[in-house]
Amino acid sequence: MKSNIYNKNFLITGGTGQVGSFLTEELLKNGANVTVIGRNMKNLREIKDLVHTKKINFIECDLMNEDDIKEKSDFLQNIDFLVHLSSQFRFSKPNEMSSARHTIELDIKGTILLIQQLKELEGILFASSVAVYGKPTNTPVDENFPIKPITFYGCGKFAAEKYLKLHCNNKNIPLTILRISTIYGQRDRSDQMIPIFIEKALKNEPIDVYGKSLRDFIHISDVIRAIISAIKLNQNKIINIGTGKGFSNHLILKEIIEITKSKSKITHHKKSDNYNFVCDNLKAVKELEFTPKILFEKGLEDEIAWYKNELKIED
Repeated sequence: MKSNIYNKNFLITGGTGQVGSFLTEELLKNGANVTVIGRNMKNLREIKDLVHTKKINFIECDLMNEDDIKEKSDFLQNIDFLVHLSSQFRFSKPNEMSSARHTIELDIKGTILLIQQLKELEGILFASSVAVYGKPTNTPVDENFPIKPITFYGCGKFAAEKYLKLHCNNKNIPLTILRISTIYGQRDRSDQMIPIFIEKALKNEPIDVYGKSLRDFIHISDVIRAIISAIKLNQNKIINIGTGKGFSNHLILKEIIEITKSKSKITHHKKSDNYNFVCDNLKAVKELEFTPKILFEKGLEDEIAWYKNELKIED
């Protein structure tokens, strides 16, 4: 069924992060009432003004704490639509069991505890990841590609998909699952490749490049457009969100060095275990009428400009 955003009550988990903060702003522009749930009041950097001016509601709650969620249950009533973004990619260390425990606590237990408190939902959108596919033997990868995650992060995302699907089938709630490729752009404070390259380049620090991986990077503004389209569609769908193009780490670093005019020393290292991933985005084009608009070079320029401001670096 079609979902109207105007005057609907949205709950966003992970609303303090890159995707969540931009999505919160976009939902407000569309006339929604937005509640953000986050672990603590100290992490409001991107949405601080919205909270303080009471344009949105903020619930301080740890999704991994059952007692905490139950205590906040009164604030979770009358929610029409859940956008479930909560994730901690930095904890995804493939060979460490601490990563597995964290994934179980947040992606699985946290998801189950939360949806138990949401009674009359009109729809759910879950931000999954292309990490559920693991390491594909060929690209581009469509939604029918076998699920073979190689990280605890990917396992957690797929487990959350399955739990949500069972719950939504039982409750007759439309569930949209977006398997999103690697996001870049403003407000990216992660410890992934592009932010690391940019910060080091701006500081003229040495940069190490490993292997020759090819990845599908999608700009944050395109991700927000895809999510809004999926919310409006509000149907049981699993859809990849990517660009259908791959960029090598060498090309990315070359672009960053040129844009920043960096004097960083570059050291190339061989890597036997390269990881290549490119999305097949034909389903997104057909179902969501979504095609990425931001050219990769322009997206890099925008992110670099944002980082300059963050780091107080002048031209």
